[in-house]
Amino acid sequence: MVAGALVFALLLYFEFAAAKRKVDPVGAVLGATPGWALLAVLATAASYPAATLGFLGFVPERIGFARASLAQLAGSFVKLVAPGGLGGMALNTRLLLRAGVAPGPAASSVGAGQLVGLLLHLLQLAFFLWLTGFHPDRKSDGNGELVVLGGAGVLLTAVLVLLAVPHWRRRALGRLRPLTEGSLTRLRDLARHPRHLAVGMLGQLLVSMTLAGCLYCCVRATGGDARFATVAVAFLLGSALGSTTPTPAGLGGVEVVTATLLTATSGLDATRALAAVVLFRLITVVLPVLPGWAALGVLQRRQAL
Repeated sequence: MVAGALVFALLLYFEFAAAKRKVDPVGAVLGATPGWALLAVLATAASYPAATLGFLGFVPERIGFARASLAQLAGSFVKLVAPGGLGGMALNTRLLLRAGVAPGPAASSVGAGQLVGLLLHLLQLAFFLWLTGFHPDRKSDGNGELVVLGGAGVLLTAVLVLLAVPHWRRRALGRLRPLTEGSLTRLRDLARHPRHLAVGMLGQLLVSMTLAGCLYCCVRATGGDARFATVAVAFLLGSALGSTTPTPAGLGGVEVVTATLLTATSGLDATRALAAVVLFRLITVVLPVLPGWAALGVLQRRQAL
C-alpha cells in the first residue's frame, strides 16, 4: 500500500516537474485555498456513496449497502495496480460471487452498469457541450473548440481503428465479452423494476458530477476562475481519453489531457491548469489509498472477496 501510493505520487511529481511549464505538486497543495480544498475532498468522499448506488442499482439480488460501499472504497486502492477501470470491475464481480450470485448474472450486472455508465458519460458530455454553447471562455485564445473537437475526434478514431483492425477487434471483444455478455438481458430484467434501475442511473450520474465538482473546487483552490460547465467538459472528455492510457489510474494520460482541455475550455493559463489537475489527482487518487487499503482488508477478513 505504501509502495503503491509513493510510486504514484513520485511519478506524478516528476511528470509535472519535467513539464514544459513546471509545476511543483507540493507547492500546489500547500498554496491551495483551504476552504476550496476541503470542498474538493468532500466532493470526492461523496463519489463513493454515489458509486455504491450506481453499483447496487444494477444488482437485483440483496447486497448490503455497507459491504458494497467498502468495495467501492477498496477500488480506489486496487486501481493503483490495474489499468483503466478493470480493477474495480473485477472487484465488484468478485464481491457478487462471494455473496452467492451466480457467475453469469454477476458479470452481467457489472457489465450492465459499465454500459449504462458509458452512455450516461457521453450524454453528460453532450449536455455540457451544449450548455457552454460549444465556445471557449472569453479569456481563451480561441482554440478551445479546436481542442475539444480534436479530443472527441481522437476518441472516435481510436474506437474506429479498434473495430477496423481484425486482430485488435478480436482481442478487445475477447476481453470485454465476459463482462458485457448478458448485459442487455440483465437490463431487460431490471426494466421490470424501474425504481431499482433509476437508482443505478442516478448513482452513475452523481459519480461523474461529484468528481467534476472536485475538479472545479481544485481550480478555485489554486486561484483559477472558471464556469462549472467548462470544467465539466474538461473532466468528462479528459477522463474518457486519459483512461485509454494502459497505466494504473490512467497515470500520464489523464493529467496531460485534462490540463490541456482546462486551458482550452476555461481560459486558464497552462500553469494554473496544471496546478489544479495536480491537486485533483492527489485528492482523488493518492488520498483514498489508505482508506481503500483498509476497506480491502476488512472485506478480505469478512471473506467477502
